[in-house]
Amino acid sequence: MLEIKKEHLQRFEQIKKQFFEKTEVPKENNWKQWTNDEIWLHIFEQVIVVGNSKPAERFNKDAKLRNQVSYEKLAKIREDDELKKEINHVLRLVGARYASSNISKCRKTNALAHNLRVLKSFNDGPKGLLRRLSEFEGPYADKRKIKYLMKIFKYMQSKSARDFLMELGIVRDAIALDIRVQNIFAKVRVQIPKGFEANPKLYDQIEKDMLEKVCKPLNLSGVEFDRMLYQNYKNIISMNFSQVH
Repeated sequence: MLEIKKEHLQRFEQIKKQFFEKTEVPKENNWKQWTNDEIWLHIFEQVIVVGNSKPAERFNKDAKLRNQVSYEKLAKIREDDELKKEINHVLRLVGARYASSNISKCRKTNALAHNLRVLKSFNDGPKGLLRRLSEFEGPYADKRKIKYLMKIFKYMQSKSARDFLMELGIVRDAIALDIRVQNIFAKVRVQIPKGFEANPKLYDQIEKDMLEKVCKPLNLSGVEFDRMLYQNYKNIISMNFSQVH
């Protein structure tokens, strides 16, 4: 699917040489040091960023708003209407895209209420879910973890599921194909098929090609490659590859 030639790999090698050493990569199984509240708020952020990432930055900086939708606080609310009201209030205050004032029709509000109920169904809440995911084994374990998360959660699709699990150190061979990754591949002159965002099978195939044709030759895991591109995006985009043969 992806046509990766020698000159493309040379450009990626140049990127690795210049930026990988200063890239911060999540440690494996670092979720064990996270609290239930931190895990839940990370899920909350994954839903906020859909459509626009700026509101998530505002959410991150406002301790008062984060406290209003903490896991411990929301988990105690028994009435569904009250739960959704609290969630919707914060979504609208930070300016989350698609956060409708009509709570019954607000997909983000309803998705987060659903996701909270899912987490409450596990013994020990969010950490119970991650403990279960960490027990997945075998050559396709990372893929199974991603698919499981996409199945049980709403508003958690191909990119956000990978991003969430990579940040928590639960998967290593995955790539969150956001616009930055697409732009860097275009900069390196590799064509990525369009329409993969809403097509999980196409997304999987593109990711597989990146892992096998780019990451493997570079001796990088998917998460190392992903974070290198994400953290150094502006500098990579401004690179001059004219001297690469």
